[in-house]
Amino acid sequence: MMTRRILPVAGALLVCASMAAAQPRSSGAVWPKLSTAQQDEVMRFGEDFKRFIGAAKNETAFVRESVTLLDANGFKPWPASPSRADVQPGSRWYAINRGRTIVAFVVGRQPLSEGARIVNTHNDSVRLELKPKPLRDSFDITLLDTTTHGGLKNYQWVNRPLALIGQVTKTDGTRVTIDIGHAPGDPVLLIPDIAPHIDQDFRERKNRDVIQTEELDPVLALTRDGAISVLKEKYHLTPDDLLAADLQIVPAQMPVDVGLDHQLIGAYGHDDRSNGFAMMRALIEVRNPERMAIAYGVNNEEVNSWTTGVESEWFRTLLAEVIAAEESHYDDLMLRHALRRSQALVSDCTTAIEPLFPQPYLPDASARLGYGAVFKEYGSGKQADAEYFAEVRQIFDAAGVHWQTHTYRAGYGGGTIAQWFANADIDTADVGIGVLSMHSPMDVSSKVDLWELYRGFKAFFATTNQASRSSSGR
Repeated sequence: MMTRRILPVAGALLVCASMAAAQPRSSGAVWPKLSTAQQDEVMRFGEDFKRFIGAAKNETAFVRESVTLLDANGFKPWPASPSRADVQPGSRWYAINRGRTIVAFVVGRQPLSEGARIVNTHNDSVRLELKPKPLRDSFDITLLDTTTHGGLKNYQWVNRPLALIGQVTKTDGTRVTIDIGHAPGDPVLLIPDIAPHIDQDFRERKNRDVIQTEELDPVLALTRDGAISVLKEKYHLTPDDLLAADLQIVPAQMPVDVGLDHQLIGAYGHDDRSNGFAMMRALIEVRNPERMAIAYGVNNEEVNSWTTGVESEWFRTLLAEVIAAEESHYDDLMLRHALRRSQALVSDCTTAIEPLFPQPYLPDASARLGYGAVFKEYGSGKQADAEYFAEVRQIFDAAGVHWQTHTYRAGYGGGTIAQWFANADIDTADVGIGVLSMHSPMDVSSKVDLWELYRGFKAFFATTNQASRSSSGR
């Protein structure tokens, strides 16, 4: 009788132990689980990230800062006419598309025709941009006439210091770089708002119309003559030169720590240059991968693809160049098979549970700050298939990476560019970090989440157990 009563208890204990072992490593806050040395590493990583994202406030600056990091770690510009000597295992390269999209890669021991491991992020963020003829006067004050890039809440951009960054290309080919609002002593731009004493005629406006899109026009100068004079004397530009301007209006504030424990970062552009930073930091630590390790930072996710977007043929052409350099002959099927045998992590931000507005979230199924990297499991056919997700889970778990999953209540949610990779016949999963105040002038992230994502990317690049199903079962 005693034996019969003990066996079920023992069996239950074994089941409980098995269930505990199978639980995601994200069951709870990550920070208390780290050693002092790991916590110090998280803080150093956070400081590096703050310096990077403070300097990389648009896609061209992201490419520039990435190149600085890559150059310092042995990567070289991809040659115009690559040869077999350029694709030796372990060789390190980067290629740039029109200054706005970048691919960095480490050549694998296996040829690219056997597939690659790709991490993709996007380089652009929500912001204001200029209309072709941006100077306009209102009651003698000169404003910049703007349009929006991506989905933002207009009212968040008023009464705050704004910077003007980017470049202008003159008809003679001269390129003029603009950065106003970041250096000590620089003026800033500002979108004024109406005072509360006299706003009674506007109080019935709803959330998204408190400030209308055509009212997002910052003050450039008190007078048109003053604005034109500065453009001419400092930048040798005329108003007509602004027709070929690639200028962005972004928050002037630099990244800061949020909260007394210094575990959170407030910064403009988390979506998606935070994941891009983690991707590049992970890639530079890759030395001799089995399959080519690729970090792909693409432009224009927030609006639509174009020559530098994910739907451009530029990325496929680059892969074809690598295959042609590695192989004695090249045909289109080689590229198609390489894509089929590849695996991708498309990394983008998602919204962590907002403490003041929890209504759209599922308390037990939505991402939380400080709980690790986030796999997006939105459903509706927009997620990795079960077999690939299981493989990536195993990679993260084997490396001790803390992670969590995210989904919304029915009717909520966003999207990513993972669809392009899936349509290219590449096994693809969405993973990133959660942020608060997403798409605002100052998003908020957890330092430990970004660190865990970086560790996950390193494990993904380094793993050697490529799934056999990626090259079979057509």
